Amino acid sequence: MASIFEGIDTTNPCLVWPVLQSALYKLAAGETEVRVRHEDFDVAVQPANQKDLERLITQLKAECGRKNGTQARFAMRGGF
Repeated sequence: MASIFEGIDTTNPCLVWPVLQSALYKLAAGETEVRVRHEDFDVAVQPANQKDLERLITQLKAECGRKNGTQARFAMRGGF
């Protein structure tokens, strides 16, 4: 089985998070296991690991934003 990171610079978070997002989608679609391999890194992601994968994707998106100079913005709410 080929790595989902084939041909991707894994030091660039902007390229890695979309690949991990696709693995998350596969799990959400009902696959029981998605294998992630890159060089010495080899892990099987299962539905039980979905929350960890979601946290990693969020972290990588934030790193990508910092790298590109765009950070997540949050709306402020006011009330009386």
